[in-house]
Amino acid sequence: MDNLLQMNKFEIVDMPGMNTLAFLVERDYDNYSKGYALLSLEKIRSSEYEDRGQMHKVFNVLVDNPNDEDDIVLLTLTDSKAYLTTGILDSNGLRTSDAELPISYGSIYNVEGVEYKEVNYTPDLKRNFTIVDTQTGEEVRPTLYKDNETGEVKGRCKLMPNRPYIVIEVNVSDEAILRNLREAEESSSTANVNTDSVVSNIEDEMV
Repeated sequence: MDNLLQMNKFEIVDMPGMNTLAFLVERDYDNYSKGYALLSLEKIRSSEYEDRGQMHKVFNVLVDNPNDEDDIVLLTLTDSKAYLTTGILDSNGLRTSDAELPISYGSIYNVEGVEYKEVNYTPDLKRNFTIVDTQTGEEVRPTLYKDNETGEVKGRCKLMPNRPYIVIEVNVSDEAILRNLREAEESSSTANVNTDSVVSNIEDEMV
């Protein structure tokens, strides 16, 4: 009997003082043709175990075909910095990629009371950005509501005062960028990821 649930997986080792989150970059060409975002970010859940003072995190991604390739974004938090890394996951594991995903990132520090960030969703309830609370190391999950004027499902992220957040967004704005993205994927690197010490290609000083 065929295995109905097929997974590709990878493992990250966090040194003391580190916390790594992983996100899957998904594409939806049908919704993109209707004016919605092409790319979306979905947090990947992990199972964890500790060994010799290091935290091992195993991430599993459900796939239709084990030979499929998926873009992965890793966010590693330390006490003072955030590191962003991109890679490609297939049946052989995670490898670094030279493909230039259209990623923007930054930090938010709210000092004047609670703020709410509005979230637009695709019809499949996907969104193209994520907000991470750097104090808890957790993703800020939006509260869903229905827009009475448009009938669309939207969301609000609650941002607490005096707390730093990291925002990651993926976005393709036109067909030229989309073509470049496809070409870059076809010529992506096959180097292995060093999961003992995640190498960053983007570094952001946290407030």
